[in-house]
Amino acid sequence: MRDHPWYLEYKKNPHAAMRLFCFHHSGGGTSAYFPWLEYLSPHIEMIAIQMPGRENRFSEPLTNNLTDIVNTLKEGFELYKDKPFFTFGHSLGGVISFEFIKSVMKFYSLTPLHMMISATKAPHFPFRMKQLSQLGDKPLKEELRAYNGIDERILESDELLELFLPIIKSDFSITESYRSTDSTVLPCDILVFSGNEDPTVNMEEIQGWSSYTTGKFKHISFSGGHFFVKEHQKSIVSHINRLAEQYVQ
Repeated sequence: MRDHPWYLEYKKNPHAAMRLFCFHHSGGGTSAYFPWLEYLSPHIEMIAIQMPGRENRFSEPLTNNLTDIVNTLKEGFELYKDKPFFTFGHSLGGVISFEFIKSVMKFYSLTPLHMMISATKAPHFPFRMKQLSQLGDKPLKEELRAYNGIDERILESDELLELFLPIIKSDFSITESYRSTDSTVLPCDILVFSGNEDPTVNMEEIQGWSSYTTGKFKHISFSGGHFFVKEHQKSIVSHINRLAEQYVQ
C-alpha cells in the first residue's frame, strides 16, 4: 500500500481487523493521537489525519476550504476501503470527520462501524462563540489561554506564536463558518464525548447529534474543559477498544 500525505500511519498493523481514523482539533496535528498507541487494542490500526501546514507537513500551504479537504480525503480513502473502520474527531476534527463520512458513504457506499465525536456541536446549530479567526494576534493570544489546551510555551514565545497563529486562524475559520442544512442521516451508531466545563458546546448541541443516526446514540461526559481528552486519553481509548470487541470474530 502506498502512503498518502493526509493519512498518517504511526504504527502499521496490517493484521488488524479494523481501522480507526482520527481527526485533530484546530491548531493541532496528528501528534495529539500518538499517545493512544500505548492503549489501543491490537485489533485496531490507527490512521491519523494530518492537514497541511503543520508538523510533518509544515512546509505545505494551509487550507480552510472544507469542500477541498473532504474531497482530498475521499480520494485518499481508496487506499483504506478494504477494512471496517471507526472515526474519532475532536472539535474541528468532529466537523471534518462528519463531512468525510457523508462523502465516503456517497462515493463508496461505505459507513463506519461507529462515529465518535468529541467537543463538537451538531451540524445544524449556528456557531455562537467569538469569531477568533478575525482577531488580531494579541487578543487572540488571550482568548486561546481561556481554552486551557494550548501549550504555554507557544503562548509565551513570539517566534512560536508567529508560526502557530496562522494555523489556528485558518482552522478556526472552518468551524466558525460551518453550519450544515444537509438532512443526511447515518446508519452507524454515534458516540459523543464532551467535557462538563467546556463552554464551546452545550447539552442541546450535544444531544442534537442524536438526529443524525438511525442507530444508537450515546453521550459520555468527562470532567474538564474543551481539551478534556488530554486528561482522559486512556479512558477514551478503553471505550473505543470495547466497541471494537463487538466486531472481532
